[in-house]
Amino acid sequence: MLVYAFLSWLVIDNGAPLRGDIFGHDADSYAFLWFIEWYPYAITHHLDPLVTHLVWQPAGLALLWMSSVPILAVLAAPITLWLGPIPVYNCLVLTGPVLSAWCMYRLCLQICREPKAALISGFCYGFSTYEMAQVSTLNLSYTFLLPCLGLVLVGRMKGHIGRGAHVALLSILGICQFLISIEIFAITALFGAIFGMLAYVIIPDWRRGLNQCVVDALFAGVIVLVVLSPLLTSMFAQNPYIHLPKLWPYYFSATPTGFFVPGQNTLLSFPPAYRLIKVFKNDVEEQTTYLGLPLLAILYLYGRGSRGCRLTRLLTVMILLLLILSLGPHLWLGENYTMIRLPWAAFMRLPLLENALPIRFALFVSFFAAIILTLWLSGSVNVSAQRRRLSVAILACFVFFPTLHGQMRMPMSTFFAPGREQAVLGMDKQLLILPFWVRGPSSFWQLENGFGFRQSGGYLGYPPLSMQHFQAVWELGVLDPAKIIPADVADFAETTKANYIVAGPGTPEAEVAVIETLHWRERKIDDVTIFDVPTGGTGG
Repeated sequence: MLVYAFLSWLVIDNGAPLRGDIFGHDADSYAFLWFIEWYPYAITHHLDPLVTHLVWQPAGLALLWMSSVPILAVLAAPITLWLGPIPVYNCLVLTGPVLSAWCMYRLCLQICREPKAALISGFCYGFSTYEMAQVSTLNLSYTFLLPCLGLVLVGRMKGHIGRGAHVALLSILGICQFLISIEIFAITALFGAIFGMLAYVIIPDWRRGLNQCVVDALFAGVIVLVVLSPLLTSMFAQNPYIHLPKLWPYYFSATPTGFFVPGQNTLLSFPPAYRLIKVFKNDVEEQTTYLGLPLLAILYLYGRGSRGCRLTRLLTVMILLLLILSLGPHLWLGENYTMIRLPWAAFMRLPLLENALPIRFALFVSFFAAIILTLWLSGSVNVSAQRRRLSVAILACFVFFPTLHGQMRMPMSTFFAPGREQAVLGMDKQLLILPFWVRGPSSFWQLENGFGFRQSGGYLGYPPLSMQHFQAVWELGVLDPAKIIPADVADFAETTKANYIVAGPGTPEAEVAVIETLHWRERKIDDVTIFDVPTGGTGG
């Protein structure tokens, strides 16, 4: 574990202080800081932790439909109350890859009993391009439960774990995964079922053990549903307010070039390669699918060299299926979206899977690739062959070794310091903060202030359905300032009963100029510009 911890520090921290910087590069980091602060705040203030009306007033947000990682926030709550959310978030970012790599190491060691092979395979999973692309997105980077599930299943198949313990462990893992990422929970259940069915057909000797595992999984499923029933009731009561773009699963799909062309988050990335990625579309949004030619060669050699082995056939079929499914419901060729229908289009009709992003199936590709790698490394029959294989495996690790991650400075604001906003504007005011939504740190300023005001907006994820019809949401959130229509901004501010529009640090001057055309009362206080909304709220 110390090796993985050093690598995580090198790649993610690389000398940055835990309290002075934020280990991330976009508004997602601010959202996770908000979640980490919110859960202990809600619990200690006797508020409903699952729903908040501090953002997107008057609609509010159901946080379980967001990436709110409640179990991580609750477990870290004592430290959050002591040190604050920033060092907690940074430590969680550093810990995710370490836990994932170490749990995969333990699984591979259980499979092959070869420490060197297991160590390399743990790196290939815990520091895969998927993991490194999502490292600051906690709901997607905490992937250690998948190899833990593998450990439990291997123990059950070998007879080391009885039914009671197996059901209990499956239940705990399922509940924890649900409370980290519902998306990963759903696709783990799907791909686990597919792997079980393939194993039942391909390896007859496993059928007795698989039958036991299926029965155990059904018992565990009932326990998970019973334990999570209050949360599920809350979620589905809020379901009519949730609407994600139908385009996402089509756009966030892998392309064949993404498997072997390095992205900008790998050490071997260079400008010509990145331009090639853009030409071929690839997964430039998340860059999770890159495996590299050496690892692809290992997967091919493993499949070809042990064609008579049923386990080899099972793993080869599974990883090929995952690669195909990661291409999404329709095939991308270059920058062209084709009408060539792919298998994932059928799976999208299943509950909880219609919004799953195929590009994230790279997690499961790296999982099975790590298992294949450890079997291939441990399968050599002589010392010289073993050394050759070890050299190729090290080369594979080098090829997708991640680049050093950057950090963001904390966007501290004098105006949003605890009590300052209230001293200027009064208690319990509602603000429309610029930069808006995903463009700015309004969620960070809200937690910095101690949750002392409400927002007509705020980035914690996608806007609720009742807010998506406002043109100003998209104009302020994603469009060029030149395309912002002042009347749309006024309508949004007045309809949501915002008392003030506050242009915080970093707001483009062109955006402030648009608000000035409304000729509302304007004040410059501290590091912000405040516009009074004439008919906003009560007492605006």
